[in-house]
Amino acid sequence: MEERLAKLNNLRKTNDPYKRRFEKTHYVKDLVSKFSKLGKGQRRANFRTAISGRIRSVRKHGGLIFSDLEDFSGRIQLIIEEKTVGGKRFEFFGGMINTGDLIGAKGFVVRTKRGELSVWVKDFELLTKSVRPLPKEWFGLKDKELRYRKRYIDLIINPDVRKVFDTRSKIVNAMREFLMKKGFVEVDTPIIQPIYGGAAARPFESKLHALDMKVYMRISNELYLKRLIVGGYEKIFEFSTDFRNEGIDRLHNPEFTQMETMWAYANYKDNMHFCEEIISYVAKRVIGKTKIVYQGEVIDLKPPWKRTSLLEAVKKHTKVNFVDKNFEGAKRAAKKLGIDISKCDSWGEVVIKVFEDKVQSKLIQPTIVHDYPIEAAGLAKIKKDDPRLVESFEPVINGWELGLSYSEENDPERLKAYWKEAEKRFRKGDEEAQRLDEDFIHALEYGMPPTSGIGIGIDRLTMLLTDSPSIRDVILFPFMRPEEK
Repeated sequence: MEERLAKLNNLRKTNDPYKRRFEKTHYVKDLVSKFSKLGKGQRRANFRTAISGRIRSVRKHGGLIFSDLEDFSGRIQLIIEEKTVGGKRFEFFGGMINTGDLIGAKGFVVRTKRGELSVWVKDFELLTKSVRPLPKEWFGLKDKELRYRKRYIDLIINPDVRKVFDTRSKIVNAMREFLMKKGFVEVDTPIIQPIYGGAAARPFESKLHALDMKVYMRISNELYLKRLIVGGYEKIFEFSTDFRNEGIDRLHNPEFTQMETMWAYANYKDNMHFCEEIISYVAKRVIGKTKIVYQGEVIDLKPPWKRTSLLEAVKKHTKVNFVDKNFEGAKRAAKKLGIDISKCDSWGEVVIKVFEDKVQSKLIQPTIVHDYPIEAAGLAKIKKDDPRLVESFEPVINGWELGLSYSEENDPERLKAYWKEAEKRFRKGDEEAQRLDEDFIHALEYGMPPTSGIGIGIDRLTMLLTDSPSIRDVILFPFMRPEEK
């Protein structure tokens, strides 16, 4: 850094080392495509190009300097000849340009006798001086935590990382394309909310000083989407960044993205088919196939997916039938399975814990797991044949829940009764209990048609389609504990 800072101080005396603009005519990939058939030793002296990017290497050989320039689309060699640019400019490049510097170069395209496509530089301009050296390329950037914490270095040193985020962008675009073809309208709902709702989670709190009131970062956009259904929309969706004040691990980040729909006059069974359809469509559109390999496991996303009720799945994998058991019986059965149920306060919570601990991880191939206990989705319609269960499902792939769907409860009295019970749990210390939203009750009293929505986790779907082992690999800036000074 001392060497680079000395160069920077010298540059400031005669030049501006931080330029304002450069007229770029081509990206590297444009040149690679246009001159793919250029033969060894050939040049196109009549073709002029202006490219810009970061210098990745500088190699001096007598009256020639070979340098690699990289932009977002690829890397190409620059050839700086002393006779062409002049002695002073040649010495400037050799003495003042470091790896990491951003430059603009003008010239024509050649292919060397060794077959490397290059730009023969007629003129160049230092655009930005890099004063902090990059990690050595032959060592790379291997420290995972440093890669997540300083993603900008990760992207410079490991350009393949960009492919993951390019794929993430394609996933979002393909999903949006599918939804719009199906007649869905994209909407935006509030991120800062006066009362949080739509899920059981602990929120992040803040204060709106202008109104001297407590506000919350949304844990879900669900209740606002339903308000729009009340208002007359029938098919809507939103890519929603949500925030939950909970644990961090390979599948969870406090800030995450999901795509959520609301579909009037549909129920959760309609969304089962819809879920298979949209995920398989995205896979085909983005990676060209529905059969993927995740961490060595072959997973086939092609519909139809296997379907099973949660209770059937538990019975199959534990040999225990919880259907006819009461709360006490369910607790005894769970303890025999070696499951800690100390925090379970109901039959449904016990069943969910058994499923999560003993069953879910075994569901590798795409599976629609339906009819969860009411504790898993309190805003869903209760099943007529068993009031302990609700009309809900989760798509489970590779042992992960990838989303959630249910038939939305639109009876204001039933929903109000549920929320009042949730308020009691909140006052007893359950920080994840849902809160009573009086305005939403008022909306339902105007009448919401039969409706079903589905939320699909964009981060986890990206993990699957890019074979990424951690959610931190698919979020550009995952949350990290502050560095200790």
